[in-house]
Amino acid sequence: MCPHQRIVLTMILSRLASAGARSSPLSFVTSCAKTTLRQRPRRFLRASMISSSSRSLSDGLEDPSGPAPNDRSYAHQFRETSSITYNPIAIARSPFKERHGAPRQPTTEGIRGQATGSLRLLPDQLGGKEKARAMLDDIDSFSHIIVISHLHLNTGWNERVTPPRLRHLDGKESKKKKGVLATRAPHRPNNVGLSVLKLDSVDRENLELHVKSTDLIDGTPIIDIKPYIRQYDSFPTASSGWMDEIEIMEMRGDLPKVSHDGGVSQDEAANHRKRYAMTGTGKASRVEMRTNTNYELFTDVPKKMGGADSAPQPVEHLLAALLGCAQATAVFVGRNMTPRLLIDRIEFDIGAYRDARGALQQPIEETPDIPARLQYVSGTAKVFFKGKTPVSSEQLQLLGEQTEARCPVANMMIASGCEMDMHWIQGNDNS
Repeated sequence: MCPHQRIVLTMILSRLASAGARSSPLSFVTSCAKTTLRQRPRRFLRASMISSSSRSLSDGLEDPSGPAPNDRSYAHQFRETSSITYNPIAIARSPFKERHGAPRQPTTEGIRGQATGSLRLLPDQLGGKEKARAMLDDIDSFSHIIVISHLHLNTGWNERVTPPRLRHLDGKESKKKKGVLATRAPHRPNNVGLSVLKLDSVDRENLELHVKSTDLIDGTPIIDIKPYIRQYDSFPTASSGWMDEIEIMEMRGDLPKVSHDGGVSQDEAANHRKRYAMTGTGKASRVEMRTNTNYELFTDVPKKMGGADSAPQPVEHLLAALLGCAQATAVFVGRNMTPRLLIDRIEFDIGAYRDARGALQQPIEETPDIPARLQYVSGTAKVFFKGKTPVSSEQLQLLGEQTEARCPVANMMIASGCEMDMHWIQGNDNS
């Protein structure tokens, strides 16, 4: 494929003649002919989606003396029979030359899912090298990027497909099939791919973004690149539909866990599985627990919350678990660094908060709009090292980063959407 080739997205949507009528397919077509896409100005995009009854929402955003959002001339420019033209802004480079063997979900596929690659911007499509280079400003501050691509090797699509993880499920074939829009199948009405890739580095001189865990085939045209923003793009409590049930069945062993070529085998994963267990009895607000290692734990809540205030609160136990986990993990990380960092002790000072409405919001039959989890944890970890060998700020930073990345409790809290703001500082006097 010519890297300067234009990608034309032709959307031909027939009006529904009767109930149950199907829309005609959406397909990507490629053409070297010059075409022009007139995009609506970005500042108008939100306004055109707001109903005229919500006029007050646009006040202060645009000219208040102008027409209401849906009355503006551009609000109805797009028609169901219109076509959209996109130019590729980059080309993917990867070790995968064909669809067979490329990762489906890199985060689940072991060594193969760790493949590296790059995205090379196309300056001729972006107004020249200087403009293309300016587009890379600040992108290196993000750890991950969202890549929207054109799956140029795919042809055809079916309205119902069988996802790979359901092929081993016992039962009728019809029960294994899912609507294509409820799957990540690459064969779709429009061959649009969506990848979240780890950004390794940015080569501004050569206009390249180097990425890890790529699932793109070599030569894939890239339509857009956006930063992955955890606060906006992660919904830890979201339902994953039929996938949730499959995950539970795999964890229980009721369904074989699918491993692709190069992935971690089911037996290998089981050999490294660390298990925990405890029993507990709750009476009123107090819970008495015993771990499988024969330790007793107790929780309660303050009297103003209806408790007896006879033991630490559950969230306090969570924060205590964070500190204990961070201490043990930091000792392990330090011992395995080069040069080794031998930790004498760590003095923690942390605080946290959550929005109480997440637990108390009414009516009780409806899921709260506000998450009940901890929203923010901040503090310091003052590390005292053994010996008199100076520890650089870079070593201390690496210790903190790897401790947070490897601590199971920190991982769980970050995955929930909690913002971690811990500062690792040195307790020794290096003078």
